[in-house]
Amino acid sequence: MASPLTEKEVNRLVQLLNDEQSEFLQRYLKQSKKSKWLEKLAHKKGVVLHPDTSIDEAWDQLDDWELKEILDGGYGNRPYTCECGMALRFCYIVHHRKENKTYRLGETCLGNYTMMSAELIKDITNGFHKIDLERDGILLRYEQGWELPSVYGRLPLAEELKTQIVIGLPLSSIQESRIEKRFKQQLIKIREQNKWHRLAQMKGHHPTYTFQPVASPVSHSTIQSITYEEAMSKYQSNINAINESLPKITDLLMLRKYNHLQNMIKALKQGELVDESKLLSHMFELLYYLKLY
Repeated sequence: MASPLTEKEVNRLVQLLNDEQSEFLQRYLKQSKKSKWLEKLAHKKGVVLHPDTSIDEAWDQLDDWELKEILDGGYGNRPYTCECGMALRFCYIVHHRKENKTYRLGETCLGNYTMMSAELIKDITNGFHKIDLERDGILLRYEQGWELPSVYGRLPLAEELKTQIVIGLPLSSIQESRIEKRFKQQLIKIREQNKWHRLAQMKGHHPTYTFQPVASPVSHSTIQSITYEEAMSKYQSNINAINESLPKITDLLMLRKYNHLQNMIKALKQGELVDESKLLSHMFELLYYLKLY
């Protein structure tokens, strides 16, 4: 099993995300841990939860300790207090449905107060550890400039996955594996179509526009920065045309490009400098896609 990132490393990588990405990641991690808690508890009690069972229905069946919330005080902080009196960074708020009592606990006290078996607590915390590793993978992919597989843009993905992609947050390897498994036949068909399309283009010598990701980081000395005023004087009409055509953007990859473009414009408005070549790359890809150029 891979080693987790240190708290310091996680904090450094989280600082690279914008507010929308950071909030989405925190929601995803919390929901994943709540689901893992529910899954392990149901398995231990021999309760079979069907895929279409709602969370409330599942807890009605289990009628046991429910994980209500996970609070994170932030790197270097311990603002919460366990029932035992210990200061905590991470606080697990658990509710006993039969007794209608709620407790604020640290990880080491989960077993003491809930009276759940050591084996069950170990299964749950191991599950939490795997979710933290998934978080680490997402953050490392973000730093490394992960690119979404183009074929995923043609799949009917769940809304949460679409949002994650559009805001520019990488998918984890676990999420990719789920997509590959769920849409196996569709992906085989799409990839086969793409292969024949490329062969037809090569045979017919038809020119195509391709946009390749940068293979290696560009040194700051070679970046041509641009200000908000300069960008608007040069490209405002093109940007306005793209904004007006937003309802026509249905491809996930292009929605992600649009979101990147909007983030760059927002940064410019706040007085930050932006690499003009990156702005142009996103802008022209959208213009070609929308047939505005």
